[in-house]
Amino acid sequence: MADLKIYDLIDLTALRKLFEEHGEKRTVRKGEHFCRMEHTAKEIGLVVSGVFGFMRPDSKGRNQIISFAAHGDIVGAIISLRPTRMSAFDVVALCPAEILVVKADEIFGIMESIQPGFRLMLTDAIAYGFMMRMISFRCDKPEDRYTELLERMPKIASMIPMSAIASYLGMTREAFARLRSRLKV
Repeated sequence: MADLKIYDLIDLTALRKLFEEHGEKRTVRKGEHFCRMEHTAKEIGLVVSGVFGFMRPDSKGRNQIISFAAHGDIVGAIISLRPTRMSAFDVVALCPAEILVVKADEIFGIMESIQPGFRLMLTDAIAYGFMMRMISFRCDKPEDRYTELLERMPKIASMIPMSAIASYLGMTREAFARLRSRLKV
């Protein structure tokens, strides 16, 4: 899978339930940041609706999409085991969205009491997802990565700008338009 699909590696049912029980519902506008690169991330969220982009600027200062998160996905800078949890990327709403937000320390404390070692298992699953995303980016054709994205998020093309999907695939908007026309999507 070309994206950060970690759900085959770890069961997130209990975590999602905690979000539903303890989460504060927040509406996020298009372009609004949930967390910022090089800032401490104190909260994590469960996406209820909308799409978020995990992004980071390239060497020319243009934001590049690393991954997407949509309904049922977790957002935030949670891969670090260090208490400061400095984010390595921005998490930005690519369309109007709703999320259930909790303080990271609180929810991880509860999860550790339910399932000891959960934080390490989640970090491992996310790292594995990033590794698989990198392998896919280097080894799979853009057509395959786009098809996989549409399988995971069938409505994404109608929810976010095409430039975001092009960035995620590592291509220009023009090349992406040609790819979509070839695939008749």
